Amino acid sequence: MKENKYLFALIGLCLFLGLTSCAEDRRIFGDDIEIPELTDDNTVQFTVEVASDWKQIEVIAGGGRMAIEWGDGRLQKVEDPGTTGPINYKYGNRKSYRVRIWAEELDFLSVSGLLLPTTDLRMGYLPRMRSLNLNSFSGTTELDLSNSCPNVEDINIGNWTDLERLELNQCKQLERADIYTNPRLTFLNIVNLPKLKDLNCAGNGLTALSLDGVPALRTLYCNNNPLTTIDLGDKMTIAGLYIQNCAFSSLAFLDKLPLLSEFSCRSNQLTTLDLSKHRSLRFLDCSFNKKMNHLSIPANNQVQILRCHSCNLKVNTLDAIFDALIALPKPSTPEHEKDYRISFYDNPGENTCDVSILKNKNWYIDTNKN
Repeated sequence: MKENKYLFALIGLCLFLGLTSCAEDRRIFGDDIEIPELTDDNTVQFTVEVASDWKQIEVIAGGGRMAIEWGDGRLQKVEDPGTTGPINYKYGNRKSYRVRIWAEELDFLSVSGLLLPTTDLRMGYLPRMRSLNLNSFSGTTELDLSNSCPNVEDINIGNWTDLERLELNQCKQLERADIYTNPRLTFLNIVNLPKLKDLNCAGNGLTALSLDGVPALRTLYCNNNPLTTIDLGDKMTIAGLYIQNCAFSSLAFLDKLPLLSEFSCRSNQLTTLDLSKHRSLRFLDCSFNKKMNHLSIPANNQVQILRCHSCNLKVNTLDAIFDALIALPKPSTPEHEKDYRISFYDNPGENTCDVSILKNKNWYIDTNKN
């Protein structure tokens, strides 16, 4: 009789352990891989706010093994996320979930709070990370990737509602940075980055920008910032500069950009613009500088498209600009007649300037105000 009791007890214990094992299997799913303990040092952490009927979040990654604690008691293991495509996870209840992504082996990671609000980002030390895309976060005012991703080459930080400071100055391998539409971002540290080639910092709250120690920079987009100054280092090789809708009243720093070929300073507060030494210039848009009464370009240079409409240019200034433009052969086909074009409407000298100069040089006069 006692033996039967022991047998039943043993069977009950086995069933209990089996059910417990099954429960654990449901909590841990995905690939059968070994991972280390998830800590603050080896993970990317953030909070997901599920407050609507849309309850799904997406993570894209590549480069090595990955594990995700979804914050609801479940852990997903992925041996090769680069071959699985986007990882989508759907939550059951409307509440907050703290997500932790083991990312030590990843070289690429993309997380966006566009569909579900994501807040309070924390970055561990991720030395293998080469490409990082973090979009539409809130509740984070400072982000220092210098201490998190020292080998990152490409970053995308956009549409953060609360980000005020971003540190990148120790990311010495950085080649491209898209830092855009972060309205509270007033401090961006990107000095002494020898490999940085392309920087997009449009749509932020920057009033000043230092580019000292960034000799490889080729293209700079700073549109839609309240910028009044840019501090450039020596021997800059910037070819494309776009500072539309800023607050510049002076552009003295242009003297440090001898290789400038594409330049837009549309809608600033300029009164004068001297580009007579920039002989590589091909595209210029300085329109909508309502107070600008002087513009000079180098004679017979390489300018192909010139937009200087909606300024304050008088007759003599416009005629001098026309004289400086290169004379062209007559276009061989109609589709090439707009290859070289100029717009100068809505200037005081528009109706009395000598347009015959342009016609004799076969320039197309653009009058389309749309």
